[in-house]
Amino acid sequence: MDSSMKTYVAIGAVLVVVLALVGWFALRSADEPVQEIVEQVEPSPTPEPTPTLEERLSERLKGTTLKTSDVVVRELVAELSSHPELAKWLVNEDLVRRFVAAVDNIANGVSPTNQLAFLRPQGAFEVVEKGDEITIDPDSWSRYDLATQVFVSLDTEGAVALYRELEPLIDDAFAEISPPGSAFENRLDAAIDHLLEVAPPTGNPQVERKVVTYVYADESLEALSSAQRQLLRMGPDNVLLIKAKLRELKAAL
Repeated sequence: MDSSMKTYVAIGAVLVVVLALVGWFALRSADEPVQEIVEQVEPSPTPEPTPTLEERLSERLKGTTLKTSDVVVRELVAELSSHPELAKWLVNEDLVRRFVAAVDNIANGVSPTNQLAFLRPQGAFEVVEKGDEITIDPDSWSRYDLATQVFVSLDTEGAVALYRELEPLIDDAFAEISPPGSAFENRLDAAIDHLLEVAPPTGNPQVERKVVTYVYADESLEALSSAQRQLLRMGPDNVLLIKAKLRELKAAL
């Protein structure tokens, strides 16, 4: 057999094998369906429905809404301190919303004077002038002693427990002024940390007159946020007392 004939035979043999395999596969396909490999995809879990405000409230707060919360908040907050001045603070309306807005402002470095106007001290800000040097009159600091005493008198553990109980109402109030997905607890933590950064200066800081107000002569003090400067205006002793109470609350939270 010459070489050309061998080539034809080899090609023919290959074709026979190929045809045989194709025929076998066709017969098998007719009798035995080929099992398809299907990727198993786990069904997406059905998201849990968001609990309603009523479902999140404690038993003694059932039926309370932001609109009706002032009465119960006054009763519960009054249990945190026997200081008589606290009752005067609680006559204000929208207490939960005021608290939330004040915390959010402080976290942003903004003085919460609009929400806490009732804490404005009696008397005017005074300075002492000696030649070209102007310093703050210590009596100006003492105007904030009462507010500091009330804040420091709050029962820390009780305040934290009440905060946790009022959290559903607080979260709803925060949702009214915050972007979706924001958490009030993060803002509270940021607000506390922002105030804890305030270090009262040693001695009586000098100030400078600016038309109808005064600014700190020390640029590092004047560079503080308005919320931090508001705390600083309460005087070094009050700042230290308030910071100590804030640390207690932060640790308890």
